[in-house]
Parts: sequence; C-alpha cells; structure tokens
Amino acid sequence: MKKKVYNIIIAILAIFPILPFKIKGLSVVLFLILSLISLRKRDLKMKGIFFLNACLFVMYALSISYSENISDAFKILETKLSLLIFPLSFVLLSANSNAVSSVLKFEEPLKKLFLLSSFVLCVIIFIVSLQYGNYYEQKIALQPFLDNLNTGFYWLVDHPIYLSIYISIALLILIHLYTNANRNTKIALLIIGLFKLFILLLLSRKGVIIAFSLSASVYVFLKQRKKTNIILIITTILLVSIPMVNKFMPDTTKRFQEMFDSKSYKKEVDPHSSTSIRYAIYTCALEKISDSWLVGYGLGDVKSELDSCYGNISSHLLEINYNSHNQYLDVLLTVGLIGFILFLISLFINLRICFTNKDYFAFCLILMFMIFMITENILDRQNGVILFAFFINFFFFKNINESRLKPTQESNLSKRYN
Repeated sequence: MKKKVYNIIIAILAIFPILPFKIKGLSVVLFLILSLISLRKRDLKMKGIFFLNACLFVMYALSISYSENISDAFKILETKLSLLIFPLSFVLLSANSNAVSSVLKFEEPLKKLFLLSSFVLCVIIFIVSLQYGNYYEQKIALQPFLDNLNTGFYWLVDHPIYLSIYISIALLILIHLYTNANRNTKIALLIIGLFKLFILLLLSRKGVIIAFSLSASVYVFLKQRKKTNIILIITTILLVSIPMVNKFMPDTTKRFQEMFDSKSYKKEVDPHSSTSIRYAIYTCALEKISDSWLVGYGLGDVKSELDSCYGNISSHLLEINYNSHNQYLDVLLTVGLIGFILFLISLFINLRICFTNKDYFAFCLILMFMIFMITENILDRQNGVILFAFFINFFFFKNINESRLKPTQESNLSKRYN
C-alpha cells in the first residue's frame, strides 16, 4: 500500500506540466508529508544531500539578516522553500529501504508520465494558437498569443518561458527513450518529438531553445558510439526546423536575428527587442554586483537596487519590473561571491556524480537547467524552483543509492555523502 502512495505522489510531480498553477505547490507539501510518514528510524543516510543541495537556501535565509526589506525577503524565501524541502525529503526517504526501492523503480514511469503530460500541454497550446492564425493563409499573431498563455490559458496560466522549459525537458526525455526503443516506438516518438519541437519553436524562447539544443547534442554525443551519427542527427534537425520556422513563425526568426543586431547593444533601450532589454538589465546587474560583491544585498533588497539603476537607463525597465534575467547574476546580487561559489560547487558535484555513474540523461538535464539559468531566474518562480529542486535531488538520490549496489570505485560516492 505504501509503495502505491510513493508512486502516486511522484506521479503527481510527473504530471507537473498540466497541474493547475494554484495546486502545483501542493505536490511539494505532499512529498514532504510522505517522507515524514516513511521515516521509521533515526539512521538517516545521505545527509550530504541535504547540506549540498540546500546550501543555497541556507545562504538566502542568512542574507535576510542584512536585508532592509524584511517582509519582501520572507515572501521570496517562501517561494524558494522547495530548495529546502526536497533535499530534506530525500534524506528522510533514505532511512527507509522500501521507500528507496520504490522511488528508484519509478524512474522510468516518471519520465514517461512527464512526456505524456507535456504532450497534452502541447496539444492544448496548439489549439489555442489557432485562435490567432491558421499558419497558412494567416501567420500566428505571436505576441497576443503569448500574452494569452500568460493570462487566460484555461487552468494552465503560465509564462511561455516555463511552458517552454516543460517541453524541452520532455524532448530530452524523448531522446533518452528513443535510444532504447524498438522500430515502431521510434517512429511514434519521432512524430511526437517533431510536434513538440514545433510548439517549442512557436513559443519563441531563445534561451530555452538554445539550452535544449546544446544539452540534447551533448546527450547524443555521450550516448552514441558512432560519432558520425551526431552530425547526421543535428544536421537533420536543422534542415527540418529552420525552414519550418521561417515559413510558419517569422516572428520567432526575428527574435533570433536581433541577437546579431548591433542596435541591440546600445545604451538606449529598445522596448521591442528582448536582446536590447537584457543587455540593459545585465549592465545594471553587473554595476550593482561590483558595489557589493562579497555578500550581496540580501534577499529582500535586490529589486530596489536594480530599480535604482533602471531609473537611470529606461522608464520601460521600471514599468515592467524586470528581475536580473540571469540566475547566476541574481545569486551574486543576493548572497555575493560566497553564496555564488557554494552554488556552483553544488551544481558541479551533482554533475560529477551523474557523469561518474554514467547517468547521462540526468547529467544533461542538470546541464540544461544550468544553461536555462544564463537567461532566466528560474529559482524566482514557483514552477521553476519546484522542477529544478525535484529533479536535481531525485537524480542525486538515485545515483548515490545505485552506486552503493556497485562493487566498484563508484561506491565511494555513497560514503562521501552519508
């Protein structure tokens, strides 16, 4: 019975892409409750997972001590609670062998459920897009379409960035499943994959598209024995996707073209160019980091510090209330160089563990999150922080436990993090 409960809770997290926004946080609470119930003894293993993957949350909490805006700091900290809850939950689960076994066995069903739920999401997005054009006689009115996703998208109201992140994770899962599938399944996965790729391109999130492309290429490189296959696969994807984008999604093409336009990198901000806006934001962020580089400004004061710089550059930046649009810059702004170094250490240790265990899917998934962070503050919103915290802790938990079962040098990993 308890094993079914474990599976149900993880299944809820697996259908995260289509959960109503208001109850997504409930999945985290349920996971913590399950972990507490499963705790039978105090012989907690994997305590290292807590100190490693919760270190950023601890630094955030400590930074409140030197924040002036305490009320905002605690609200932001509440949003980031998943960074504490998931490491704690997996440590609690590690004390129960039945829970460990059940969670490990659910890895593949977890991937398949996520793939399925994201496919449902893509179908709904496609249906909504038809309200803004029919692709042939009339191109999609991209901006009104994207605005609708963020404000009136049935029960799935969400920013296109996070919708794109769900789809990119699902595409990486699809590539993983494709490598071990039979011929008929490969055909089905290929059709589903092309449809999801179309929706990903339609959402026009440059950073997410680039992150997926790089991570998928690394995964194929690590998995394929014949390296010539990599060039063939990547070339095929480019030959299919580039004409498709130019034909059906000219606005998406423009978003990429602006990256190479020198006008995007001038002091005067163009409110219609996301690249121009990001350039101005990064300029302000770096300026503020240089003024308080060691410990940052504290969790509650980053917004006011950025706003003070935005006001000197563009009224548009103040009106839209932009964050730093780069997770690494945000960490530097909030907890300074000390917190930034600890955060990078935790990320690279997770990468190393996955790579050592030859879990290339988890390695590339974490890599993809790290690339997402170059263009987005994914830990500032509930959807991003839950996904990141769950996956990074799940695969840490999985690889450390599996390394215990291997009579090789990899077993040293489990000793190190107990």
